[in-house]
Amino acid sequence: MKRWTNEEGVQGLFEVFTASHRLILNSLDCRQVRFTKYQLYLMMALSRERCMTMGQAAASIGCSKEQATRLVTSLEEEGYVERLHSEENRKLVMVQLTEKGAEVMGFEKSAARENLKERLNRLSDEDKDTFFQAIRQLAQVLRKLEEESAAHK
Repeated sequence: MKRWTNEEGVQGLFEVFTASHRLILNSLDCRQVRFTKYQLYLMMALSRERCMTMGQAAASIGCSKEQATRLVTSLEEEGYVERLHSEENRKLVMVQLTEKGAEVMGFEKSAARENLKERLNRLSDEDKDTFFQAIRQLAQVLRKLEEESAAHK
């Protein structure tokens, strides 16, 4: 079996990211509301994590704290997120989805899941087997890389 070089691994990761990114974003309905790409990323991150500091929110979507603050402000004005102060440290600003935001994200994620399932069902059985085996293995390796990265911070 051929051994990949680190460069091939990095290139493959970029290809997987780009393809999965497009597939997921194109699966979202978003007819109810018009989110920018980063607003959508932030809403998805908040639907996973429930409540985050502004720093965590920025890191989760790969933007600066200033950009995250602008995103939160616009989403807060529309009633999708709210800012809270930490009970332990009043200077620490937390952000979380409102009920309206959680409802919209629940709808969007459900619609995306159904769309992706339909697309996956169109694959041949052989392609499905290959896909599911590869995605399980990739997820496992990515979790290890994330854990290693977190341990070195």
